[in-house]
Amino acid sequence: MKSRKGFTLLELVIVLMVIGILGTLLIPRLPDISASKLKSASRKMAGTISYLYDRSAARQVVLRMTLDLDKNEYYVSLLNTENQFEETTFTLARRTRLKNALKVRDARTATQGIVSKGKAFIHFFPGGFTEMTVIHLIDQAENEMTLVTSPLTGKVKIYKGYVDVKQKAV
Repeated sequence: MKSRKGFTLLELVIVLMVIGILGTLLIPRLPDISASKLKSASRKMAGTISYLYDRSAARQVVLRMTLDLDKNEYYVSLLNTENQFEETTFTLARRTRLKNALKVRDARTATQGIVSKGKAFIHFFPGGFTEMTVIHLIDQAENEMTLVTSPLTGKVKIYKGYVDVKQKAV
């Protein structure tokens, strides 16, 4: 009896069918992966904002979070004794570049209004106060998240989608 080498046509068809079925089940989930990265980036940015609010109040210093929309990153600065902001790094607030085609679509602050290019600034003051800020993040699949900062508590609410929040003059 001869030994067979290779696969029969039937075996190849079955393997291709299994691969096709798995592909059909997994491909629709790819946007969900993108959306989860957007959600994760939103939570990380919200955590950084809350941390800076608490740190500013506890240390009695003025901090500024810079959202660089052109470079797609954010970082923290401290107001020094010469009344100038200098970049600083804290354990929980390092320079962060948004990854995987995520970006800040725009940011609205009380002092700057809507910023869609360049730099937007969020200031944190020693008395436990920050500017009301609305940040819109977007991914390559056009999923959006909105972050809204409370000026009195520093808490950040995260909304799914683009939420247009009107700011009150302070």
